[in-house]
Amino acid sequence: MIRKAIHWVLLAAVFAAAAAAWWTRGPREEALAVLDPARIVLLRTPGGFLEVGALEKVEEFGWSSRYTCPLVDCPALLGPTISRIRVRAHYVYRVPLAAEWQLVREGDHYLLTVPEPQLQAPVAFHTADMQIQTTESSWLSPPAAPNREAVIRHLGPELAQRGADPAYLQAQRGNAEKTVQEFARKWMLEQGRQAALPLRVRFQGPDPR
Repeated sequence: MIRKAIHWVLLAAVFAAAAAAWWTRGPREEALAVLDPARIVLLRTPGGFLEVGALEKVEEFGWSSRYTCPLVDCPALLGPTISRIRVRAHYVYRVPLAAEWQLVREGDHYLLTVPEPQLQAPVAFHTADMQIQTTESSWLSPPAAPNREAVIRHLGPELAQRGADPAYLQAQRGNAEKTVQEFARKWMLEQGRQAALPLRVRFQGPDPR
């Protein structure tokens, strides 16, 4: 019984010391981050993606097939089969809409930072005016039909690679900025906010130039 009493006394002393230390330490103080409504505007968005630009361009792509031989230079003897395709591609670029966009006031304008436009894949193309031409170097060249199928099969990846080229991204950059500006101003008005200051758009990520 004496041991139990001593145990409870020691335990009570530990709790009392801990409580005293907590009270003597004083209350915890820290600054709270408050958004300045005159400097920050939170703009709710409907989510999803915003189509910001499009580019239409006639593309040409070729595919070559040839035989290989282990001992002789058969490609020079037999010759390749080459298919060329000409198609009008329609590239679409878009940015994801976050739950909220933050407009930060910088001097005489608001700055809106959004993700860099990305190519929508797969790339659409017009089939009505698509042209395919196949040339066989000789009657011993690989068959024309499989070569034509190959050029069509590789058309999608080739267009996706071209559409993501920095030159293509830069070509639609100006239109993308205007589209984002128009979208942001529209949603500001629908949410009862005045767009009194100019709105500048900055894409987050490296400039494609």
